Amino acid sequence: MEKLQEINNKAALSASGALSKLVGRQVKMNITMADIRNVGELSPIIAPEEIVAGVYLPVTGEIAGAALLIFPKESAFNLSDLLVRREPGTTRKLTGLDESALKELGNIVCGSYLTVLSNELQVKTIGQVPSFSFDMFGAIVSQIMTAFAQKSEKALVVEIEIIFELKALKGYFLLLFELPQFNTILRSLDSG
Repeated sequence: MEKLQEINNKAALSASGALSKLVGRQVKMNITMADIRNVGELSPIIAPEEIVAGVYLPVTGEIAGAALLIFPKESAFNLSDLLVRREPGTTRKLTGLDESALKELGNIVCGSYLTVLSNELQVKTIGQVPSFSFDMFGAIVSQIMTAFAQKSEKALVVEIEIIFELKALKGYFLLLFELPQFNTILRSLDSG
């Protein structure tokens, strides 16, 4: 877990810098929790019926899988205001521009994490074009669990916090890899 904490810290620092540059003001990303869970235990992190914004990013390369960034509805609205430079509290419905901005946020967070993970484990990963969903958390996760049920039993669950102007917005970052590759990652973390 020490190696995982080091990866988390580097990824958070990298994402903070990229987000600050994107919005033109100071934004900080913290990782408040990281845990390895069974894929079947993902639903309890957010109530299944809660509406969330999800950015899904397939991952290819030497280790293949997927990354998912999830924000509860109100956090997604607040992030949209920040990203498209609206007055805080303005967004009540996501537009195409908001979805695009949240996908870019997903690219930054997922890309930062995957880059650090790749560098630390010395493997090549490539994030693909993200897709966006605005739906109940249970519906989004069940689609992913169906896709990975045969390939992966474990997921890396990272709780993140994006802080700007005294607001702290909580979200979740999930990494899923096929089982043999996930075991390779775990062994690399253990030996690091």
